[in-house]
Amino acid sequence: MQAFFVLSGFLITTLLASEFAISGTVSVRRFFIRRSLRIFPLYFGFMVAATVLYQIDNKVTSPASLAYGFAYVYNFAPITAHTPFMGHTWSLAVEEHFYLIWPWVFLLFCARRPRVLLLLLIVFILTSLPLHAALAVSDLGRGYFVGRWTFTAGSSIAAGCLLALLLNSEQYKKRAASFLASRTALFSAGLIFTLPAFAYGRSWMFDAVVSGYFRCAGITLAIGWLVFNQASMASKVLEQPVLRYLGTISYGIYMYQGLFLATGPNRVPDVFWPPSQKYGFWLLLVAAPLSYHFFELPFLRLKDRLSARFFSRDLELIKPT
Repeated sequence: MQAFFVLSGFLITTLLASEFAISGTVSVRRFFIRRSLRIFPLYFGFMVAATVLYQIDNKVTSPASLAYGFAYVYNFAPITAHTPFMGHTWSLAVEEHFYLIWPWVFLLFCARRPRVLLLLLIVFILTSLPLHAALAVSDLGRGYFVGRWTFTAGSSIAAGCLLALLLNSEQYKKRAASFLASRTALFSAGLIFTLPAFAYGRSWMFDAVVSGYFRCAGITLAIGWLVFNQASMASKVLEQPVLRYLGTISYGIYMYQGLFLATGPNRVPDVFWPPSQKYGFWLLLVAAPLSYHFFELPFLRLKDRLSARFFSRDLELIKPT
């Protein structure tokens, strides 16, 4: 999940930086329209399906779980309200909370105080670790998945945002490239990412809290290395048609794996839904591509049309007279 968070922050901030470079501003309205048309149709379609299945068999999930899901705050749901059927929606809540704030912060500081923008991200990332640790050993840590709260889990998205800002800055890109393009960066990424596996079991705090920040740093370095090594074997493998297509339908895969497989090892026994993992896997393979082409794609086309219309309008508004 951390890889998706880092990649999400990197890609979205790269788009924001590109828009700012072209137009001199960022249309927050257009940003929210694009995010809403990409995320909400499938998400709330899943929530409606979850509600229907709950009406058929109330063992599928719970009213509290559904309420947190519809409110888009499942990452703040107490452990007692968590159900395997709904569990995967926490990560989408983290992303949406982060992106409710990030475009405004980007727009506020990008033009005149880019260093402040970088500093804010660094401070957020660095403070999230002690905050996560403090929450984990508190009473809240026994009742909630505190590592999923927006101001702890969001640090992985912030790491991707930080990388994107560095690579889209004329001031910092050359200095970043001198390291990120090297084999040393790739070796460092692998070492930092795998370090928690070698230290596993020595400390509960390291396993439960600190290890995640090492993995995040390793993932961020790896993405930075790939940016500067597009001709590498790793990049060519990731560009294979099958993997590219899986990336295209990945959002559907993520949502439907909850619907057809449920998440985590604690599936409720003797329940109407989901089906056995054997049948659920095949249903997932069929549903994800069908959903993309016949349900998600129309919204994506609408997103592109509206985005182009608003972008053209915004450019007209900022043209010099």
